[in-house]
Amino acid sequence: MPSTPSGRDTYRDIPLANVALKAFQGTGAFIAPKLFPFVQVAKPSGQYYKIDPAAWLQVPPTIRAPKTSPRRIEWLVDSDGYAVKNFALAGDLAKEDLAMADNAINLLERTVQNVVQVLQRDMEDRIARLITSISNLGSGVILAGVTKWSDFTNSNPITDVATGAAFIRQSTGLTPNTLALDRDTFELLRIHPTVLDMFKYTAGGLATDEGLKNVFKVDNLYVSDAVKNQAPQAATASIVTIFGNNALLAYVTPEAVGLETATFGLAFRWSPEGIPGAFEVERYDDPDPGKKATVVQVGYYQDEKIVAKSLAYLINATL
Repeated sequence: MPSTPSGRDTYRDIPLANVALKAFQGTGAFIAPKLFPFVQVAKPSGQYYKIDPAAWLQVPPTIRAPKTSPRRIEWLVDSDGYAVKNFALAGDLAKEDLAMADNAINLLERTVQNVVQVLQRDMEDRIARLITSISNLGSGVILAGVTKWSDFTNSNPITDVATGAAFIRQSTGLTPNTLALDRDTFELLRIHPTVLDMFKYTAGGLATDEGLKNVFKVDNLYVSDAVKNQAPQAATASIVTIFGNNALLAYVTPEAVGLETATFGLAFRWSPEGIPGAFEVERYDDPDPGKKATVVQVGYYQDEKIVAKSLAYLINATL
């Protein structure tokens, strides 16, 4: 019976870990980590507090009479919990292939990059399914008929986004700073007459990324190019966009994140001592010696949570 790899057989591969981290940080196709910033946690599960916006937006009397104590305020808080899960994948290579390859390290690197990309696609899909459901968010709208942005004559994307911004601002006091789109919606907005009309005296052609930021009054414009095959294994492929035809308006903190951060969502990440960190690489021989294979494994511990649903507004079915 094959034995489990021991500490002597498994080790962190630092050069390949650099490849994995580069692959994770360098891609432009996935936007989930930008919408849900990572926050490092000390334990695999725990609680975090959520302050009721209605409470912290109140303006109590602040005048203090001589020789009296100042009025004390009490925050209405709720709590929620996170519990990280271990997400991991591995790829294997035949030792014969590594022995015959002109540059074995390149073969290993490509395998690691493929593993990392699948892990990224999985994360993008998990978070997309969470944030493209209006029931999970503060509010939103489902476009239909002439209100769809593909109707150039009747729709008005600028008004729709402004409505979402007003909801977030009136609910929380914060102004949304981020607009996330799928690629098809992004490309349509660049040629939408209502949007182009904002530039008729300054520029022609397509609206640029910076131009769209100015039109929709956001600091961040994120476009998801991610796609997935939703068909079962061995069935005819059915390729769909992961983010769907959606526009998500949100407030994402521009500051360092922590458990007390005002932001739409967080990815709680745990790095247990003695285990390779997130997207580092472990390399070991397959425990079955008959397979004569080298295995590279990549993983991370994480839980994604919407921590302030009132900081997001979804415009669904844009096309």
